[in-house]
Amino acid sequence: MLSIITLEVTPFMQNARILSCSKTGSTVIVDPGGEAHKILSELRARGLTCSQIWLTHSHLDHCGAVLPLIEELGVPLVAHPAEAAMRSRVRAIAQMYGLSAGDWFDCPEPTVQVQGGEELALGELRAEVLFTPGHSPGHVSFYFRGEKVLISGDNLFAGSIGRSDLPGGDHDTLIASIRDRILSLEDDVRVLSGHGEDTTVGAERNTNPFLA
Repeated sequence: MLSIITLEVTPFMQNARILSCSKTGSTVIVDPGGEAHKILSELRARGLTCSQIWLTHSHLDHCGAVLPLIEELGVPLVAHPAEAAMRSRVRAIAQMYGLSAGDWFDCPEPTVQVQGGEELALGELRAEVLFTPGHSPGHVSFYFRGEKVLISGDNLFAGSIGRSDLPGGDHDTLIASIRDRILSLEDDVRVLSGHGEDTTVGAERNTNPFLA
């Protein structure tokens, strides 16, 4: 069984996730956008030991806490190789937004590179890596087929879609990613987005105005 803990972090109200295999206790952190102390406190309170960090993409609000977590936990980072420029400029971009540079950290390069098509292990569970660019050039999503759960990052939201006007974004590519790789899944697949509430593939297929 997949255990999911969601922590809303930073002024961007980003959904950092702690995912665990209930049977084995194997745990990963997905998209730690900031407030590393909050994520670490949750791990300790639940007695969880993190084995990896996974990134859907490398915008600052999804990777701003990777460095302090790696320094504390000594775990590998899983991410797409195409977003090195974003990872190297987290502090600078934070300052552009008027945020305190001391709260944001440039993100290391991934220890494990994924480009789509790989399968990641979480204890006895398996997550398929789906390449879903458009919001960013190296955006991926993590699909737990057996559990019918998709960690979608910032490509699809409840009633909306991700921005495509940021550097490296492309609207047509984003729509194609959603249609080809997400809406092709079954209606009852839960979609856990990078911001806001959870949804389902069916709900977005039938009601999302951006996908009509």
